[in-house]
Amino acid sequence: MSLIDRREFLRTSSATALGFGLPAELYAQGRAEPVPAGAWDSGTVRHLIPTVSDTRMLIKASFRAVPDGAPSLRVGDTPVRGRIGHTSGVRWHFYASDLEPGSRYRLSLVASNGRSLCEPWELATFPAPDARPDRFRVLFYTCAGGHEAFTFLPTQVRNRLLRRALSFQPDAAVANGDHVYWDLLAPFNSHLFGGSPQAEKLAGKFDRSGVVLGGNNEDVLKRAAGPQIMPVYGIDFRSTPMFFLQDDHDYFDNDEATDEIITFPPSYFMLQLARATQNLYYPEFLPDAARPLGLPWSSAADRAWGVSESFGTIRYGRLAEILLYDVRRTQTLAGPSAVYLDLEVEKWLTARAAASEVAHGVLVPSKASGSTAVK
Repeated sequence: MSLIDRREFLRTSSATALGFGLPAELYAQGRAEPVPAGAWDSGTVRHLIPTVSDTRMLIKASFRAVPDGAPSLRVGDTPVRGRIGHTSGVRWHFYASDLEPGSRYRLSLVASNGRSLCEPWELATFPAPDARPDRFRVLFYTCAGGHEAFTFLPTQVRNRLLRRALSFQPDAAVANGDHVYWDLLAPFNSHLFGGSPQAEKLAGKFDRSGVVLGGNNEDVLKRAAGPQIMPVYGIDFRSTPMFFLQDDHDYFDNDEATDEIITFPPSYFMLQLARATQNLYYPEFLPDAARPLGLPWSSAADRAWGVSESFGTIRYGRLAEILLYDVRRTQTLAGPSAVYLDLEVEKWLTARAAASEVAHGVLVPSKASGSTAVK
């Protein structure tokens, strides 16, 4: 997706860059706290994003300081031990299964000593596949990323826009791509964003031959991506299931092609950046009985059981089924055999489109069908 028109639209003010000498975790918190939404006491929780299915929940949380021991999520009376999300110990994942469909649960986060880490809140599972709900409201939006230093909308404004959308009480929210803008190699956009001297001053410089998590690249990633996600969402979506698709900028480049470079399909380093950002900040897609567990970028050993990084399902009883799919990881440029989607993914989509048990079927690609970059 080209940013030329969007950047003009979002050009509202310039921002003074923060020095990159700040610790990565502090910097990732953003320049300003979002305006509080209601009186909910977030305690030590800085960022909280859940997703659900009919029987499962996956929640990603960030804390203001490293918890003393592994925190737990209590789903009703059932404790779910947290899984550490990265090396510094402030990000944790909580994966609950065997839940009752269509049920509202009281959730609470507690430290290893039993101390509450925030006020309890509620989150509901989706109806069972054979249920017949009479309504379903979904929030769709795209391109919520962007660092304030590069003249994007202030994070507080984006947070207010999203909270305004939440006032319509959606049952789910779909963030369709471009959660991060930090293009590194694209001939045009890299000079504006991640490849610029200002970006290097803000976050440091990636070593493309190094690992992303566990070294200096992890700190650079947190400084680059954290301020584009954490203050935008904060804790406001704690009771609204979210579904994040990734598009070109989430792989840290714009989809561009010249005689010198073609940025997509993504390189190995781009894939690692996209995977690490997802791992740190927002949930993968929970398993679904009608979606094969072996699709590309699904059921990886370093993720929660059965989740998919690129292909998701929002099944809301017999009323609606929304299929979400990232085309970036399976697209090829192999001449006559070039594809956007792996053959098995296409088979899954085709089979679900032909299914008759759901009243409304919706296909949601990370990139509009049939469109290409400006090449």
